[in-house]
Amino acid sequence: MNEEHNLLVQEYSKNPLKNFALKEYTIKQHEGNFICWDDIIVYVVIKNDTIEDYSFDGSCSNITTAAASFLSEFIIGTKIQDILHRTYQTMVDHWFEVSARRKRAGVIAILATRNAIHAYLKDWKNDVFDDVIED
Repeated sequence: MNEEHNLLVQEYSKNPLKNFALKEYTIKQHEGNFICWDDIIVYVVIKNDTIEDYSFDGSCSNITTAAASFLSEFIIGTKIQDILHRTYQTMVDHWFEVSARRKRAGVIAILATRNAIHAYLKDWKNDVFDDVIED
């Protein structure tokens, strides 16, 4: 992780986007990270199999807040099937990278969103951190 990535994380954690509970949503999903005690809820509006809106709240570390906020920049307008393939590498491809030790914090919002979509689809799947972090 370089200085540019550090600045990106700092900026999104200090000035997060979409850090509130949507009043009206299609589905919400809670995820927790027992290693660092992050606790996040994502709220997703789905219309025509597309993410129309997204927000998050919870008790999140700075990295989780930054990553969830950053995710909002490129999740809205995306087909739900595409979200099911988003991983930590997706974040890196969009210039958001954290240390190896903090990857769970960097992907918990993606994990929660993927599991919200699974619940919405009623496909009986439940992704775990290993599904989202590809080492």
